[in-house]
Amino acid sequence: MPLTDIVQGVANFYAPRYEIEIENTRITANMSKNIIDLSIEEKIDEGASFTLKVNDQYDRGKEEFKWMDHELFQVGNTITIKIGYGSTLFSMIKGNITGLEPSFFGGEAPTLTVKGQDLSYDYMKRKSPERTFVNMAYSVIAETVAGEAGLLIVADSTAQYGAQVRKDNNESYYSFLGRLAREVDRQFKMDGQTIYFVQPGDDEREILTLQLGRDIISFNPNLSTSGLYSEVEVRGHNPRDPRTPIVGKATAGSERSQEKGKKTASQAAGACSKLPKKVITNVIVNSVTHANAIAQAELNKASDTFIEGEGECIGIPRIRTGVNIRLEKMGKKFSGKYYVKGTTHTINTGGYKTRFSVKRNAI
Repeated sequence: MPLTDIVQGVANFYAPRYEIEIENTRITANMSKNIIDLSIEEKIDEGASFTLKVNDQYDRGKEEFKWMDHELFQVGNTITIKIGYGSTLFSMIKGNITGLEPSFFGGEAPTLTVKGQDLSYDYMKRKSPERTFVNMAYSVIAETVAGEAGLLIVADSTAQYGAQVRKDNNESYYSFLGRLAREVDRQFKMDGQTIYFVQPGDDEREILTLQLGRDIISFNPNLSTSGLYSEVEVRGHNPRDPRTPIVGKATAGSERSQEKGKKTASQAAGACSKLPKKVITNVIVNSVTHANAIAQAELNKASDTFIEGEGECIGIPRIRTGVNIRLEKMGKKFSGKYYVKGTTHTINTGGYKTRFSVKRNAI
């Protein structure tokens, strides 16, 4: 969908606004005018965070700062931030305040920077003791962790790949589930109060189309074949039968393709140069299916580095991690469908802009 079609359905598209609620109390217009910078950052493998920068004032009569000492700006308070245009606002983050950073200047008004993380922070992102999950599929492990964290979950089922799965000591549940997801080619991310442990959406339809010179302010792509493989082979062993090796493979062309009719990264690169084969031996597997899953995940991970890019466009709240967008007017090689793996939405005196990082594994 062209951005112009979206613009027609949104009043005052070029007059961005936001709403902030802290502890279920909406920030008033009087308080909002003191916010000089609002930024929300999302990364597909790290979750979401936010930063608010506020112009503060010192009340000599009360001997306190207006916002720094305000009951709303306290570490641990819950916060919801929405961004959009006119009456159409999108919920960008639900989380907690985790840090306060004042800046004092002689003769000038102080500023207060308020930082926070999404709701996964307290339970999911803090390091915790070692733990072993027994007789559980990876998807069931994700469901178990989500339930313990009080979060919702959407999970695509996976096979059970072993009698025991261990979370290392001082490893966070966020890192642990991310590791399991990468091993079996699942996408793991947080959005609001929901955990996603699902098949990657690289092949899903684009949510919108952006053009250089119209919607895109800048775009810097990089095409590289240095990390690609012609084949990935996994040679593992089953602890119950260490003398019998288990071998799994994934070959060029079997990667997920973002666009039908396009060559995958290994196919495109292999047509003009000889790609190396990668052999993985330091793994424990319990079946050929398990070994194949690890090999396929590794081949997909390598292909995801084929084309990567960083860009900036006018503020578009619909551009979030895990969606696909189409970028055009950048030549045959770099125009096409891209998967968004990171975003930063910023509103300040310069207006509303969206920075994004993307990847593409076909050409």
